[in-house]
Amino acid sequence: MTRADMDRVTQAFVTAATRAAEAGFDWLELHCAHGYLLSSFISPLTNRRDDTYGGSLENRLRYPLKVFAAVRAAWPGERPLSVRISAHDWVDGGVTPAEAVEIARAFKAAGADLIDVSSGQVSPLQKPTYGRMYQTPFADRIRQEAGIATMAVGAISEADHVNSIIAAGRADLCAVGRPHLANPAWTLAEAARIGYTPIAWPKQLVSGKSQMEALAQRAAQQAGAAK
Repeated sequence: MTRADMDRVTQAFVTAATRAAEAGFDWLELHCAHGYLLSSFISPLTNRRDDTYGGSLENRLRYPLKVFAAVRAAWPGERPLSVRISAHDWVDGGVTPAEAVEIARAFKAAGADLIDVSSGQVSPLQKPTYGRMYQTPFADRIRQEAGIATMAVGAISEADHVNSIIAAGRADLCAVGRPHLANPAWTLAEAARIGYTPIAWPKQLVSGKSQMEALAQRAAQQAGAAK
């Protein structure tokens, strides 16, 4: 990208943020993960520039931080603005969890309210270590060491996972993606499973609420009896 390209794209981000504010969105997130444009500046695996936008972490962050500053100025100050990062490239020579802390600190200093902590999807050579809640340690480390609120993501598939992460202070929020893609009513189903009945259901679905809660209660009783 030339400087003219970078200025044009920065303005496009500002325009998008302004439209989002006018549309009434409550929260905006700047995507700096998963190999997309801003992520490609941050990761040494994809940033091959030999100017002031490449090389050291400070240089690699220069353009993403410029975009963030422009978006922060365009976005209403009373509404939260988060940044999603890839906290581990899972490839030798890529972003490490330790470097992710420095990345988070830079965005915090620039005015970010929260870091959405994902990982990978930057290089086809990646070799992630998958497992239940496998990315949560990155959110935990950034929260503790960078002193900024975090959102944990990745292989969080049960309400109990969310509750344990939040209760232990490992993150401030959890995002649950794929389970909702598989079941758009995941939140309602999990609430029934753990016995949380005050949750509101959409009016057109409310007739199924009592049945799901009863089935969940019966399954819990049967599981207890089996033990």
